[in-house]
Amino acid sequence: MAINFESLQQFQASGGLKSTTITAQQLLPAIVTHIQRMDRKFTLQVNGRLPKAMNELLADTFELSHLQQPFYTQHCSSRGTSHINVSKNRVKINFTVRYRMTKDEQSWVIDEIQTILQRLALEEMTPLEQVTAVHDYIVRNHQYEMQTDGSPFTVYTFMHEKKGVCMAYALLFEKMMELLAIPCYYVVGHANGEGDLGHAWNMVKLDGEWYHIDATWNDLGSKTKTHEIRYRYFLRTDDFMAGDHQWNLEHYPPCVSKRFDGLSNLYDVSLCKSTLYFPHPKTAKLTSALFPQLVFKELLPIRVQFCTLKDHQLYFSNYSDEGFLYSYNLVTKEVSCHCKKVVTAISSDLQQIMIHFEDGTIQRIDKITTVEKQDSVVITEPDTVIPFMNFGDSWFGSYEGAQQRIAMHSEDGVRLIMSQAVKKLTVDLLLHKGFQVTLTAGKKTLQLNEAASLILPKTLLPSTTELTLSSGMPIDYDDKDEVFIIRLLRSDTVLFKL
Repeated sequence: MAINFESLQQFQASGGLKSTTITAQQLLPAIVTHIQRMDRKFTLQVNGRLPKAMNELLADTFELSHLQQPFYTQHCSSRGTSHINVSKNRVKINFTVRYRMTKDEQSWVIDEIQTILQRLALEEMTPLEQVTAVHDYIVRNHQYEMQTDGSPFTVYTFMHEKKGVCMAYALLFEKMMELLAIPCYYVVGHANGEGDLGHAWNMVKLDGEWYHIDATWNDLGSKTKTHEIRYRYFLRTDDFMAGDHQWNLEHYPPCVSKRFDGLSNLYDVSLCKSTLYFPHPKTAKLTSALFPQLVFKELLPIRVQFCTLKDHQLYFSNYSDEGFLYSYNLVTKEVSCHCKKVVTAISSDLQQIMIHFEDGTIQRIDKITTVEKQDSVVITEPDTVIPFMNFGDSWFGSYEGAQQRIAMHSEDGVRLIMSQAVKKLTVDLLLHKGFQVTLTAGKKTLQLNEAASLILPKTLLPSTTELTLSSGMPIDYDDKDEVFIIRLLRSDTVLFKL
């Protein structure tokens, strides 16, 4: 016998957890509320006649937990329960829950998501364009990988290391949709070739219709070096997805609209102001299409690959000219050859695009960012300098005293320069498959209003290293002093790509 649990909104409207005594229909939203708060131990009392045995009721509850606040419920690593009958119609249940993320990690993730959404400049976009921009950001900036330093299932690891599994792809997408007020489901099921591990993807609602999106399976950059992104599993129907995905149809709304089926053969796509730019799926010639009308228009009679947008300049490999690096200006319509070297890949993040050449070299082109002017001014040293203690590949420094600007220096050239006055600061730096920076004050994560500058000598880092910052903040390079200058507003991780 199926039970119709209350929604989280219904539960909260009726008082939520003001009382630990609930009905069987309130069991799911009550558990979800505790998990949102990251409670490790809690007790609920279910009052009234049960629709089924308590063990079965709890099994149903946990099976359906991904339908309510999956960002929180799916980050549970384990759950334990015990229950006793207090009276004829009252059962007391004790819960023990463990989480894959800490509260600080969860807070960091939410802050980072909000920062990324701001940097994607979504305010003037339609919901369709917002969905597309978020999907493209996730696919272009992350890789499918089980071997990670942290748990590959968490959004924290996914955003810190830019690597993770389908669960992390889908949870990040769902949370971004929630913050954009776009209806979205986190879908659990199976997919061909995934074995017994299961698979996760999403559904979104646009103009009254539901569609499937599988960002993981659209991430070609994790599987092949010939393309970065495709739209084969973007805004698709139930009928299409059923060809290689399986899920419980009773748990989700039907997806029947074929409105966006014309996107399915596109790859290496870039979106700019309601227009998609891509190689034509049959001829590979540079093509555009207004979104969502999808009427194709040939822009250039040349075969292209790796279409990647930087501001209003579209970079690509020109296969009509030996695969050399070219660009097309969307405003002036000018075509330029930038380098007569064969391009093997073009990747991008929020601050730059990276062109990879056949000879192993990499060219970086910075994007225009919305970083405040203070991030590009000359760095002035404060009077108070605290020494960093160096222990191999780690550095440690701490300060407690009068509120003032301080700096921390090490003998090998690592420097942290504060723009904001502080009373208390602890800094931990760790060089391990990246450069992990932890800023705390009194054991609490420090959030700065003015960016601090971390200066790293090039000689400390692996050779031919490509640097990106988890937060998307800019990284500058000083040719004269041969140092990287990294802006920090909180704890962050400098990611290495060799």
